[in-house]
Amino acid sequence: MIKEGFITVYLFLFRIAFNSFKLFPLQDKTVFVSSFGDNALFIAQELARTKTHPLLFLNQKRCKIDFSEVPTDNKAIYSFESVNLLHLAKSIYHLATSKYVFIDNYMGFLAAIDFREEVKCVQLWHAAGAIKKFGWSESDTHLRSEKARKRFQQVYDRFQFIPVASQHMADIFSEAFHLDAGHFLYTGVPQTDFYFDAQAKAKSLQNVTKAYPAIHGKKVVLYAPTFRKGSLHQMDIQLDMDEVLAKLDESYMLLIRLHPSVQEAAYVPNHSRVLLVNDYPHINELLVASDILITDYSSIPFEFSLLNKKMIFFTYDLESYGNSQGLWAKNSLYFPGPVVKTTSEVLKEIMNPEIEFDKIERFVAHWNTFSTGQSTKNLISTIYRD
Repeated sequence: MIKEGFITVYLFLFRIAFNSFKLFPLQDKTVFVSSFGDNALFIAQELARTKTHPLLFLNQKRCKIDFSEVPTDNKAIYSFESVNLLHLAKSIYHLATSKYVFIDNYMGFLAAIDFREEVKCVQLWHAAGAIKKFGWSESDTHLRSEKARKRFQQVYDRFQFIPVASQHMADIFSEAFHLDAGHFLYTGVPQTDFYFDAQAKAKSLQNVTKAYPAIHGKKVVLYAPTFRKGSLHQMDIQLDMDEVLAKLDESYMLLIRLHPSVQEAAYVPNHSRVLLVNDYPHINELLVASDILITDYSSIPFEFSLLNKKMIFFTYDLESYGNSQGLWAKNSLYFPGPVVKTTSEVLKEIMNPEIEFDKIERFVAHWNTFSTGQSTKNLISTIYRD
């Protein structure tokens, strides 16, 4: 009740500020509201080359992307929904006066506002595919209060356009957000363009090696679990690290990357062959530097599959996670690699040289149908069409 009361007051104040700023003229400028920022960066870099209007970046606390590298002087970066009230006020002003708005997550403030008819609001969802359920498809959503459920749909209804990489993901969005087919743009997902750019991938490998020189010449294993309810403040790493270090020889390096929503790991050993890489801003660069991915219900495989490398799915809590969060399915179109439940099984698969390339190819064809290296340009030509 206290949380709902706080949300109600915050949205009321947000609405007043937004409607006040709507009295100002609508301007030819683009706003990015980012929790993750990866897709926004690709769009912004292309806009900086092809457009001359201002680019405004409203970053939530979890966003690690440095938008200062976007090649234009006609930009500004603000801390959004933070204790910096000046930044918040300027952010709301730009939201109320921009023709183009890109978001990349569920943004609660959308329930409080109505964009002008000329505005285009694009949901740059942070994942190219989905294993775990979200939105209306998550069972807990229906247990929330009527007021909360109404607010959720008000947010979803502001998603005017959603670029997708596959028909299957469009169908998932349709069910999760209760949106019809007219909202989907079959342009592909901007951040996947990176995986079709050999020069960018080579440069990214140099960047990661410079940041973590210990990985040079090693077999790099990246462990990237998703979040669990109740573990967003602190997450226990379920891999038995003593067993990992005992059975993997000096030729291996283990990188650990937590979900952006998780604040910290409960325990990561202080060891020369284990690196916590949460602070590295670009997950795509870490993927290029990795030889093997260990994950679970994360969306990372939808991009990692474009590198055609080995994936291991460490689903130690498959049944309980499926019951609490919900999974879309449990077949090879969702898990294109060995599915294991113990550290010993993970290690066995790491040392197994076999890669299930046929599963990966089917996975790519199914989920990345429209992501073929031109997604950013495709989306921009669609949204900014006169």
